Amino acid sequence: MNPAFALLILLPAAALGLNCTGVPDGNYEIGCRAYSTCTSGVWKIVQCDIDMAYNKDTGKCDDVKNVPSPCGVKQDCTGKADGRYADLSSDPKCNSYFTCADEIFMGENPCPGALVFNEKLQACDFIKAVDPPCGTKGGSSQVTSAPATAAPATAANNAPVATDAPTAAAPSA
Repeated sequence: MNPAFALLILLPAAALGLNCTGVPDGNYEIGCRAYSTCTSGVWKIVQCDIDMAYNKDTGKCDDVKNVPSPCGVKQDCTGKADGRYADLSSDPKCNSYFTCADEIFMGENPCPGALVFNEKLQACDFIKAVDPPCGTKGGSSQVTSAPATAAPATAANNAPVATDAPTAAAPSA
């Protein structure tokens, strides 16, 4: 194997922060179907098997029948466009979101901390920045359909990450 090619493969892994030296042991970046652990400075990504989800009470993957909301709940995606949707039934309301693709429920994920899901941004956001019914910002009072398919983004400190998406095509030269 070409050493330069090996370096190009290994360099991104190091840049992604897979080293958790000095970080307390525990679970991090928790989603319903996967989470990361840090144990004695070693970072590991744990993927839950089919029909399993992250159980916040036990801190590991468990049968979905034993997992409390939001991860243990399957949402009905019949008639829903592909995208992410705020879970209006979660407690507290909208602190998680679920994904539908081809009218199939693909899973649910919690928002970190006190954030709620913002369907317009397709990301977890501060409650004051989100329109009702999930937030307290003025504007639309209904969550109707999922917008574009941008992935939810949060920084390491669990604050929403702003993205600059173009709104119109650039003129051709």
